[in-house]
Amino acid sequence: MAIPRSRLAPAERRQQIIDAARELYVDRPYDAVSSSELADAAGVARGLINHYFGDKRELFLAVMRESIMMPERALPELDGKTLEQRAAMTMDWILEAATTYGQAWVAASGAANLHGSSDIQQIVDEADDRAARLVLDALGLPDTPHLRARLRPMAALTKAVCREWLQQETFTRDEALTLLTESVLLFAQHPYPSPTPPTEGTDS
Repeated sequence: MAIPRSRLAPAERRQQIIDAARELYVDRPYDAVSSSELADAAGVARGLINHYFGDKRELFLAVMRESIMMPERALPELDGKTLEQRAAMTMDWILEAATTYGQAWVAASGAANLHGSSDIQQIVDEADDRAARLVLDALGLPDTPHLRARLRPMAALTKAVCREWLQQETFTRDEALTLLTESVLLFAQHPYPSPTPPTEGTDS
């Protein structure tokens, strides 16, 4: 539904356009939404899309930046908890955030067909790195390059699980929580040390 036109400060108007565009992109892919539809949904003249964002593509990127980042919410109290408890509580927090923020985060996360574009891939990479840092902090693990690299792939799995749960409804919430909790523990654990090679003169 189009938003009635009213006088707003530039920052408010820009955010209004982003919010309206996000609603359209929840249900429809980028190519299926026209600039005219974006303007009508935001209750602005089409020229304002170009004024604030340059073109439709830049507006989509702005929506992606806001939507794909892990929602900022207060983490649960984790002090004194075991690693397994921290993992379960953190994944529960992420699922709750995905529910609270509706389909927008999940839909934006699912724009995989556009990830080949360098500008969108950069946004996705930044979001995954931020999510890895957040999860490491929640688990009480050090933010080292190695551990962050191990956690970044977890972001893709989390998005896929949330899509299965929220959009496809193939998972229950409990199933999603169990899968993510077990997975994050696997991703976060240090790899087992390589077996010590036999020394010379000993049997292999």
